[in-house]
Amino acid sequence: MLQAMYDDDDPPPRRGRPALVAFLTSLVTTAAAFAALTVADRRGALDFLHGPRGDVEVPSINGLSVEQARDLLRARDLLLTLQAERPDPAVAAGKIAGQTPLAGSRTARGIAIQAFVSTGAGAVPIPTLAGARPDDAVDQLRNRKLAAGHRREEASDTIAAGLVVGTEPPAGRAVAPDTEVTLIVSTGRALKPVPKVLGFRLSKAKKTLEEAGFKVGTTRTGSSDNYDDEVIIKQDPPENTPAVPGSAVNLVIND
Repeated sequence: MLQAMYDDDDPPPRRGRPALVAFLTSLVTTAAAFAALTVADRRGALDFLHGPRGDVEVPSINGLSVEQARDLLRARDLLLTLQAERPDPAVAAGKIAGQTPLAGSRTARGIAIQAFVSTGAGAVPIPTLAGARPDDAVDQLRNRKLAAGHRREEASDTIAAGLVVGTEPPAGRAVAPDTEVTLIVSTGRALKPVPKVLGFRLSKAKKTLEEAGFKVGTTRTGSSDNYDDEVIIKQDPPENTPAVPGSAVNLVIND
């Protein structure tokens, strides 16, 4: 009866072709959808589907060098950001001395861990010791956990001989505990050579001495055939004698 519905010359219908087309269409559609989801996942658009698997435990980086900490975090898809330096007597200088978030917490991959770098033990400012007696200066250094090093002498126009002029390193500089500090002790004002004023009249001799940092002391008259009248024929101290600036030079004027 079925055969009567078709002419003898018409071929019978092929039922397999529509099913094959539908199967291939479905396969292509599924592959395209899978590829799209893969790209979206790589771009982070599907992180909400991963749940806890998208998080990572933050490791401890305290005590590590900066490079060691960076390598450890990189292995867990985390970054390192250095915030600042701060003293820490328990952590060597240059090592990590603190982090945020804390070790053991969980955080999303790709975030930066904030870290602080140790400068070592807390720095100590060197006190101002100018004008102090050396023994008192040593006590002040020890009270600040600093060590008194060797002493050296230096002339000073403002600090009396035997007192501290300054220190090396200088006052105010922050140094590590137990740093040796050199005390500079005054020898008094630096000596200068007395200028020659022999043969000068008194007015010129006075100007010459004052310009050199000295002053005219006592004046008296004397007699010398080797000089003109009213000129200096003797000076005390003599020329080129080392003397304290500001000291007096006594003069004898030819009569």
